[in-house]
Amino acid sequence: MITFKAIVIPNHKRDDGTYPVKIRVTYKRVSRRLKTTLVCSSTDLTRSLKIKNADIISKADELILKMRNVVKDISPFDLEDKDVDWVVRKIKESLSGDNFKLDFFEWGQKYIKQTKSLSTQKAYERALNALERFLKKRELDINDITKMMLLDFMEFIDKEPKMHYDRKLKKSVETEKDKVAKASSSLHLMKLQHIFKAAKERYNDEDSGVIHIPKSPFDSIKKVFPSGDYGQDALDKSIMQKIILAKTDDPSVRTALDAFIVSFGLMGANLADLYLASPFQGDKWVYNRKKITSRKAEMRVVIQPQILPYLERLQNSDDNEWWLSELHRLGAKKHTCNEKLNDYLRRWQKSEGLESEDFTFYAARHSWGQYARDLGNDLASVNECLCHKDSLEMGRIYASLSWEQKNDINKAVLESFVWE
Repeated sequence: MITFKAIVIPNHKRDDGTYPVKIRVTYKRVSRRLKTTLVCSSTDLTRSLKIKNADIISKADELILKMRNVVKDISPFDLEDKDVDWVVRKIKESLSGDNFKLDFFEWGQKYIKQTKSLSTQKAYERALNALERFLKKRELDINDITKMMLLDFMEFIDKEPKMHYDRKLKKSVETEKDKVAKASSSLHLMKLQHIFKAAKERYNDEDSGVIHIPKSPFDSIKKVFPSGDYGQDALDKSIMQKIILAKTDDPSVRTALDAFIVSFGLMGANLADLYLASPFQGDKWVYNRKKITSRKAEMRVVIQPQILPYLERLQNSDDNEWWLSELHRLGAKKHTCNEKLNDYLRRWQKSEGLESEDFTFYAARHSWGQYARDLGNDLASVNECLCHKDSLEMGRIYASLSWEQKNDINKAVLESFVWE
């Protein structure tokens, strides 16, 4: 049952001593307040701040009657799975003449087209396709998205059998349970949230008071994102082997391939850390991860002999500012360099007939993690090698791996490939 009541809020007293009148809408024991143009002075209220002015009560009753008529036209079946926010939105639409509609899937497709990275576009597509499987239809008004719907969606995805493409069988097969990527529902939810927020930025105008999309159903849902779940973005070992032995006359492609292998060979180093690294002496790269400010994020990676040829091609002995000066030749800023690297990696993929792989520079890090797992290392150890945030927290409780042990894992990963 939906109830309405005209009220004033004690702590909403204005500077001139008046109180704005609001209509409280209650449904399923949850209340929301709707603004009105009505105002009460202290003489219009009882000591307990109940409205006693007959004229104001009459005008408030007129508003409440209009609201009741709106609700009366809604089918009980439509109301059954809705919340009070949905009811309030319907009332506002009816009374203000705002019939704003936006199909979430159509908007999602427009948003995806603005995304430059093909791999990111595919991630958004996977999220929308998952939502379609859950709804059993490809249409959804953006204002019909609720917290309960999203929670049901996450449960659906977590229970749904996971499929992957088997290159040997040349068909999609169900993934074994112990190899299923964890928290895929949270990853989908993150992409859907990006699409939702972009719509709010596009269609809401707070300065003028035009709020077509009032809710933020994603904000209150706890998301658990995977750390150490590398299988989805890791390259097949045959592809990595092909990159290691690749020959090319294109200098830009050569730089991209070298940078990819250096990232892989330095224990899955991030581009930000490679890009900002200063020259140093010795066979050990000691640095603090840019993404993590903790002192425990210090990395001490031994430079294995296999990657030296790739490393040397990225260096310029005359450059005293940057360790890998060729990366700065590609882009004056890190994000520009990243875009260039991905463009040149795709150019190489196309030349080798590997467009379907569509991997980016970050695949080097994920691949290292997966290959380390394939060698029998437990997830916690691999996370620690890659310096994930959760591994830093666990290190406060359990004994950490020594850097000698971590570098031994890296050495074993590199020795599982054939090098020049």
